[in-house]
Amino acid sequence: MKDTTAIGEALEAKLLEAMDSPPESFSEMEQTVKRLVLWLGRLILQAWMLWLARGYAALRVPCPYCGAEARYVGKRWGQTHTVLGCIRYRRAYYLCACGRGHCPLDQQLGMRPNALSAELERLAGLVGVQVAFGKGSALFEALTLVGVSDQSLDKAAQAYGREVARQEALWQQEASDGEALLRHKREGRSPARLYGALDGTSVHTRGTAGEDPWRELKVGAWFETTSRPPRTPDGAWTIAARNITYYTDIGDAQQFGELVWASGVQRRAHLAPELLFLGDGAAWIWNLVSAHFPHAVQIVDWFHACAYIDPVAQVACKDKVARDAWVAQVRADLWAGRLEAVIAACAACVNPNREHDPAQAAVTYFTHNRHRMDYPTYRAKGDQIGSGTIESGAKQIGLQRMKVPGARWNLDSARYVAKARAAFLSGQWDTLAARRQRLSNAA
Repeated sequence: MKDTTAIGEALEAKLLEAMDSPPESFSEMEQTVKRLVLWLGRLILQAWMLWLARGYAALRVPCPYCGAEARYVGKRWGQTHTVLGCIRYRRAYYLCACGRGHCPLDQQLGMRPNALSAELERLAGLVGVQVAFGKGSALFEALTLVGVSDQSLDKAAQAYGREVARQEALWQQEASDGEALLRHKREGRSPARLYGALDGTSVHTRGTAGEDPWRELKVGAWFETTSRPPRTPDGAWTIAARNITYYTDIGDAQQFGELVWASGVQRRAHLAPELLFLGDGAAWIWNLVSAHFPHAVQIVDWFHACAYIDPVAQVACKDKVARDAWVAQVRADLWAGRLEAVIAACAACVNPNREHDPAQAAVTYFTHNRHRMDYPTYRAKGDQIGSGTIESGAKQIGLQRMKVPGARWNLDSARYVAKARAAFLSGQWDTLAARRQRLSNAA
């Protein structure tokens, strides 16, 4: 009661001080009240911590590191950066013969001395995965009146990315465990139709001298949808994907393949009666799909396939009317599944004397992927043939966050921020926050 009375008196004094001079605007009044609320919140938090640490401390408690008895040394001050600003508090400190000390109250509450609190880290990370760290720092302070450096935003976002990586490592262990896979099969829980999609984007990193600084960030997605393709290629395309899980990493295709398999096992892709993979035609994509999910139907994204047609027309038809007619016919043949006609039309435009001939590139592309372009069959079954979901994911992770102007990433920061961004887009932020809540600031 003494503390609450003192807090009330202090608040009254602060309020009277603020009201002593007339404000210039209502906005100034709002800002003043907001600062008072933060000040009051810090005061309450500190008083609450002191209340929890009241009374006599036990002389000995179990050491959380080795299990032996740790002896009471005394009360020690600590400070933590919170959503209300920095607070100081005093609590019992114990030291063990193993050489490690601890504060039971810190462990009980998940406190992080001299670091961001779990809640502040959650919000800082949330900003860090959406906005460039420099801009995010200024935005965070403008919205909350609590200063968080750009380095702290980076650290918070990376912490969430590391949590994702820890979870992925557990997935990989489970995905290589025969007993776990048999248990999945016995449970019989899998989606009737599941889509997978893979794509790649690039990230500018600080490579060593002579090394290409641009690294490929591979992105994968699992999703479900009941949407169907339009009746005509010029109709309205709607995918309306749901239950989307994005995942990502920087590394070679074989490494990424392990994550493709492990994340797929989590979604029961290996048990899905219908599993369909969408991609742009890159060899590494189909190699991974064939290696890990050989039963999946492989579909080349309709829009990527069509992207090979216009360049051929540009070099083959000088007349616009003829060019438009040629494109319309080839697209109609592709839509109808007449792949031999598509290949023949492109082959007729090949010029062996033309450097980087788009017609030859189209012939090669359609020939290698013809078994992935049976669009009439896919449409008749109601299968999606557009990879908009993975395109959106790659754009939101790569272009909107990782390729912000001037960004040049350390490799670890790029990996973990991208993973955190993927988790945010997958709606997993609160789940990650719950796991981060009890971890020490060193985790």
